[in-house]
Amino acid sequence: MDDGGGHFRQLEQDKVEDMARAVKDLETKHPNHGSWFTVGEIIEIKGSRFRIKNIKPTELRLKLLRKEV
Repeated sequence: MDDGGGHFRQLEQDKVEDMARAVKDLETKHPNHGSWFTVGEIIEIKGSRFRIKNIKPTELRLKLLRKEV
């Protein structure tokens, strides 16, 4: 999740079984948050498509995908 302060916050693996509560806790802790991102997710920016390869605390690594015909 983008915490709104220039950093990504990770949902801890051990909290996955109670994901709804873990998500609510993080969103409450960071009220100015942006979006949740997932490795493998395909996003579009300015008409180009990318797959999220890696998420680090202050960066999102993307792979450019071919345009669909």
